[in-house]
Amino acid sequence: MTLRVAVVGLGWAARSIWLPQLAEHPAFAVRAVVDPDPAARASFTGPRSDIAVLADVDELPAGSVDLAVVAVPNHLHCAVACPLLATGLAVFLEKPVCLSSGEADRLAAAEHSGGAVLLAGSAAGYRSDVRALHRLAETVGQIRHVELAWVRARGVPDAGGWFTHRRLAGGGALLDLGWHLLDVVLPLLGSATLDQVVGTVSADFVNNHACRAGWRGDPAAGLQRGDGGDVEDTARGFLLTDDGVSIFLRASWASHEARDITMIKVDGAAGSATLRCTFGFSPHRLRSSTLSHTRAGERVPVAVADEPIGTEYRRQLDHLPVLLADPASRGRAIQQARWTIEAIERVYASARLRGAASPMLATVRRQPHAVIFDLDGVLVNSFEVMREAFTIAYAEVVGPSRPPFEEYSRHLGRYFPDIMRIMGLPREMEAPFVRESYRLAHRVTLFDGVLDTVRTLRDRGCRLAVATGKSGPRARSLLDQLGVLSLFDQVIGSDEVARPKPAPDIVVHALDLLGVAPQDAVMIGDSVADLASARSAGVTAIAALWGETDEAELIRAQPDAVLRKPEELLSDFWCPISGST
Repeated sequence: MTLRVAVVGLGWAARSIWLPQLAEHPAFAVRAVVDPDPAARASFTGPRSDIAVLADVDELPAGSVDLAVVAVPNHLHCAVACPLLATGLAVFLEKPVCLSSGEADRLAAAEHSGGAVLLAGSAAGYRSDVRALHRLAETVGQIRHVELAWVRARGVPDAGGWFTHRRLAGGGALLDLGWHLLDVVLPLLGSATLDQVVGTVSADFVNNHACRAGWRGDPAAGLQRGDGGDVEDTARGFLLTDDGVSIFLRASWASHEARDITMIKVDGAAGSATLRCTFGFSPHRLRSSTLSHTRAGERVPVAVADEPIGTEYRRQLDHLPVLLADPASRGRAIQQARWTIEAIERVYASARLRGAASPMLATVRRQPHAVIFDLDGVLVNSFEVMREAFTIAYAEVVGPSRPPFEEYSRHLGRYFPDIMRIMGLPREMEAPFVRESYRLAHRVTLFDGVLDTVRTLRDRGCRLAVATGKSGPRARSLLDQLGVLSLFDQVIGSDEVARPKPAPDIVVHALDLLGVAPQDAVMIGDSVADLASARSAGVTAIAALWGETDEAELIRAQPDAVLRKPEELLSDFWCPISGST
């Protein structure tokens, strides 16, 4: 059976990897390509009589394809894949599968609701030398330690473009090269979970023109303009699993080395296995892969086959039809992605806590043209009112048992009906919850500093909006009661967009109403859903830590910055963990 494919995105990966590989593979037939950029569509050189060239995935006729290969910039992976999965279309998603644990949750929900299969991840595990390493690792006994390194001599991708801007890429070398390395080690760890993670990052090369990946053919326009990147070019981490395996990880886009070197070493109770090779397409390669087994002081070379660069992608495509046909595939990619993104989030969080020297950790920014606020926990202190309203609604609809408010509070930022669905509670709780929220609204107050901050932003000409998990009428009524409704240009509720947070719809709608581009706006939120919504919309995501919130969870979600009091928004310097500025 031939699988009909739509390739979404016509950037470097699609042009250089997926379209050529799919065109040559007998199991696949490309039926459509999709890209919103007219120039990208015009440059597509495939047989247009056989392949539809579309501007949006919504233009795909129902039932016209069996699989979507999504090869778009990182910040769009989840936003593009979720609607496709929800319609029941199988999706293959490039690494990084997601930029946060919140995005992993969204992908899992979409896969479940649509009944489709998400296939995802790095092709590195399909290399013949990596497969040989995995086989050799079975002979080293109980694994004690793993070393993972991919160190490029020079290879900053898309220098000055989306790859080096955290708002669009989600991170730097760790999210890019590190994802490949973690995907390779995951099969060796079984069901082990992460216990401890410590890490650091640096950015010594990312804005050096001489260190760009010229072999990709990316223009260096950004660097020529002086518009440098704000992600790390090197990350180092030390991870410890719950069963005592230690993992050292290094991912570097550039270094002082002469060659690009990928090294994977597995130390076990009965020996060690070491692979030295070069992942990827760089010309600064080792001449060949070397694999060895060491035991009791004796190092024994193990033969590995040489293969053309990129063969792993063909092998990955060979396996996709098998995975699509296997019912056990559903949920597997998400399970693996959760482990990988947790490791990456925790390395970044550790780096932030230590104030590592990287432009992504202490960002100097001009004042934004627009600020989009979440409502509860950011502008207003409504936590105890929500607790009482939830308790009453639960007792009325469910019964006299203890209401699970702690679990409910972990989902704040989302639309109430969505939270009920996630928790498996009756949708009928919404009516008494809303009734009690209105009744108790007089007890809701503005947080200290909010009023002065909002007024100052308006005086500076900043456009202001509220994008809340509440319904629009409830939000506007509450702000009116507090006497601040007129300070905001727009107030949007979750019932007024197609998809509530963590989808980007509410933020995108706010931007449209305000007439502001994503790069000129920030969003302030106190939940992972807020940050995910902002990031998916291409907006700077800032975590507010002055309300009732889980600080550690927010930091793991990789906000662009954190603020500990509203007034810090008025400063030109936002620092992700330091207290005041």
